[in-house]
Amino acid sequence: MFPLLKYSDADVETFIANATAGAVRTSLAKERHDWFDLLNLISPAAYPFMGVMRDAARIARRRYYGKTVSVYAPLYIGNTCINSCRYCDFRRQHTGTVRRNLTLDEIRAEAEAIHKTGIDSLLVVAGEDPKVNTVAHLAEVGRLLKTIFSYLALEVAPQSEDGYRELFAAGFEGLTCFQETYDQTLYREMHPAGPKADYEWRLNTQLRAGRAGFRILGCAFLLGLGPWRREAASLAAHAFYLMKECYEAKVQFAFPRICRVDGGFVPPCEVNDEDLEQMMLAFRIVFPQCCMTVSTREAPAFRDRIVQTAADNMSAGSRVTPGGYAVLEKARAADVAQFTLSDSRSPTEVFAAIRANGQEVVFKNWDNRI
Repeated sequence: MFPLLKYSDADVETFIANATAGAVRTSLAKERHDWFDLLNLISPAAYPFMGVMRDAARIARRRYYGKTVSVYAPLYIGNTCINSCRYCDFRRQHTGTVRRNLTLDEIRAEAEAIHKTGIDSLLVVAGEDPKVNTVAHLAEVGRLLKTIFSYLALEVAPQSEDGYRELFAAGFEGLTCFQETYDQTLYREMHPAGPKADYEWRLNTQLRAGRAGFRILGCAFLLGLGPWRREAASLAAHAFYLMKECYEAKVQFAFPRICRVDGGFVPPCEVNDEDLEQMMLAFRIVFPQCCMTVSTREAPAFRDRIVQTAADNMSAGSRVTPGGYAVLEKARAADVAQFTLSDSRSPTEVFAAIRANGQEVVFKNWDNRI
């Protein structure tokens, strides 16, 4: 569990298992929600209320985000990594992955290819390689990309508070860091070696970034590693903590799901579509003001549906390997990705699907005050 919780795994599982239809109705009827409401809404007792939850989530989403859907693209600038995460194709033991770190010229080419699609928000992603992806290098990348995009976010190795201050000054305003699992025993099993093995350092990433000025603090666990309800309870507790400690920032949720592939990592606790939807609806109801992302790990039909009720932010035309937008096409090289994409639609097709649902595509929703 999230370490600051005073409840054990057994306490949380007992509460969820004992939730009743009456408790779910009470939580749905409230104007302001707490952590226990989240537990009620992710419980098996909430299954018969999925229709009601969709309506409640849609109302909450519309109150804060209207009919808009923000779009972004991830830009992988490097996949060299010194970690040994058992579930990741970028882990250092995986010899089947072509290792590549883009030059600044290649990063510019990738960025320009993305920007031509209309996307104006970028998530910069890199493997944990401290010799390559230093704060100074990432800051240089940020200054380059800020001349092209209005909004920049990071998904890289956790940095110190001073490091985040430098990156914020370079143009990065958002951060995403997946805790992967809040279960410390499971965390050690999944991360046997490398800097990522330090659970507490990773757990406090958003706190350091928030204190350094970052506006968006993205939190998530990796669905499939541990029991999803227990992990969701920890994610919610983490979010409430950050909302108190970093009140000037905004918490953003993501729900990345491990998808089984031939010869790949087999998730021990697979999550089906119904459970994923229940979780996202519950978080939208309990955290109406927070951002929520749905990635291209999910199928088009699910993504198109969930942005109407829960998510307000989605990726479009994603490539999850360094050079996937322009460099590899020019070199006719293979695209070795970090994970399998389920939505291979082009940005234009994603935008059309959003508009077909009666929603508006938002390419730019933030500018720094000059």
